[in-house]
Amino acid sequence: MPLPTGLGIAAFFAFIFVVAPLVVVAGAALNAEAMFFPPRQLTLHWMVAALTEGSFVNGALISLVVAVAAASISTLFALPVALQLRKAPPAVARVLTLSFMGPLLVPSVIFALSLYSVMIYAFGVTNLFILMIGHVIITMPYPVRTITAVTEHLDPALEDAASSVGATPWRTFVSVTLPLIKPGVIAGFLFAFITSWNDFSISVFLTPRELQPLPIKIYEYLLYQYRPIIAAVSTWSVIGSAIIVLVIDRLVGLNVFTGRRS
Repeated sequence: MPLPTGLGIAAFFAFIFVVAPLVVVAGAALNAEAMFFPPRQLTLHWMVAALTEGSFVNGALISLVVAVAAASISTLFALPVALQLRKAPPAVARVLTLSFMGPLLVPSVIFALSLYSVMIYAFGVTNLFILMIGHVIITMPYPVRTITAVTEHLDPALEDAASSVGATPWRTFVSVTLPLIKPGVIAGFLFAFITSWNDFSISVFLTPRELQPLPIKIYEYLLYQYRPIIAAVSTWSVIGSAIIVLVIDRLVGLNVFTGRRS
C-alpha cells in the first residue's frame, strides 16, 4: 500500500476533528445517569425518552413545519432567479449570485440581529410568520446555488427545439427545463431544509415565546438541566440530518453544490 501523503494525513485529522464531537454526544446519550464520556453504563433509555418528551416533540414539530415551508418557499423563489441568472451576462450574473449568497457571508449572529431589527421596525412583533420569513432568507442561497449549478450545463438547444415545434414557454419549462434541472431543485430544497431545521441564530431572535423550534428548546433545557436526554435529542437530530445528506448524495450527488454534477 502506498504511504499516505501529507494531504491525506491532513484530511484524516480534519475528519477526526469534525466527527469526534458527534461521537462524544452520541456516547453521552447512551450513559445511564449523567453526561459522561465514555459512557459508564450503556442504556437506550434516553434515546427512547427523547422521542416521547412532550417539549422536544412539540419543538421538533414546529421545526418541521417551519423547515418544510421555508425550504419550499425559498426553492420556489430560487427557481426563477437561477433561470434568469443563466441568461444574464457573466459579469452581472456573478454580482447577482454574490448578492444572493449574502446571508452566508455575514456572521450569523450579526445577520440575525439586523434581521430582528428590520422585522420589529416593519411589523412590531415576532410570530411564526416572521420566523418563517427569516428562515426563507437564510435558506435561499442553497437552492439558488444548486439550481444555478445544474443550469450551467443545460443545453439551450433543447428548449429551442421544444419551442420550434409549437410548445409554449410554460410547456417548455414543465416538459424540458424542469426535468433537466430537477437534481438541483431537489438538492437545494434538502439543503435548505437542513439549514432551517438546525438554525439557532435566526430562531433565537425571531421565534415567538409560545412556538419555539427544537434548537431553542434544546438551548433553554441546557440553561437549567444537564441530563443525557439532551444529548439523545441532539443525536436524533444529527441522525436525521445525516439521512437527508445521504439522500442528497444518492439522488443528485453532493458535488452539485459546487457546480459539478456527478
